[in-house]
Amino acid sequence: MRVIPWLLGAVLFTACHAPRAGTAPSEPPACALDAQPEVIVVEDPKPGELNEFFDLPDSPAWWAPAPIDAEREQYRVALVARLGGEQGLQQRALLQRQNAVHAAMVGKPMQREAENTGRVLDGSAGQPGPANCLEWRLFQRQAHRYPMIEHPTELGAYILRGHGRLRVYLSGGDSVGGRLRHEVSDRVVADVANGFEPVAHLHNHPFMFDRKPGDRLYTTEDSKNDIGGALAPSLTDVQAYRNMRERFGLKGAWLTNGLDSIHYTSEDFDRLSAWD
Repeated sequence: MRVIPWLLGAVLFTACHAPRAGTAPSEPPACALDAQPEVIVVEDPKPGELNEFFDLPDSPAWWAPAPIDAEREQYRVALVARLGGEQGLQQRALLQRQNAVHAAMVGKPMQREAENTGRVLDGSAGQPGPANCLEWRLFQRQAHRYPMIEHPTELGAYILRGHGRLRVYLSGGDSVGGRLRHEVSDRVVADVANGFEPVAHLHNHPFMFDRKPGDRLYTTEDSKNDIGGALAPSLTDVQAYRNMRERFGLKGAWLTNGLDSIHYTSEDFDRLSAWD
């Protein structure tokens, strides 16, 4: 069961930013989240919940494919080892695997989740590609808090552009799934009224290994073989996207697993299924 939407072993954050002793300083990495974010206070926060606001200069670097740095490569290698080879990590293979899990839930509500994986597989919704630099940096920030393979969690982020600036509202906590906070979305609505374009809502679909019914991943007997990482939105996701489109004109939705991403347009929200 998935709740409302919103890595790899932890590595020292300074490893990506500080030069080694005795070496000349290197150029900062492209599209680094080096600004100090504002922390948004919310009522009754969940364990580990953190809501942050970044106001950054817009740049083509954010939208370019993410760099193949040592940390990202370590994550990929670890996943290949868990999945038994490169083929198991391919997005199509992950979608087919998840589709089969949901299709097997005959006569149960969760069987309908196969509708969205099926539409992505047949090409009627979504545009797949490598994660862009912004997606990787946000995923990386959450991964530095919780190791994604050993302790998977989800993040959510509203991404807006305008006036030469990039505004990002990033939320994450010690959970798979999370709450869409009005303290955050109210600010998004205000930004849109001030001329910012609501480009996308981003969230990640983490890999979930070694699942057992009743665990922190909301695992059931039916879903214990769903390893995640597939980038078709859940019915709950699509319902949330439609609500965002109605409220403030959301233009798209991005799903990532840190390596690959699939981008959905607002028109895709109507091609995909949501709960009735």
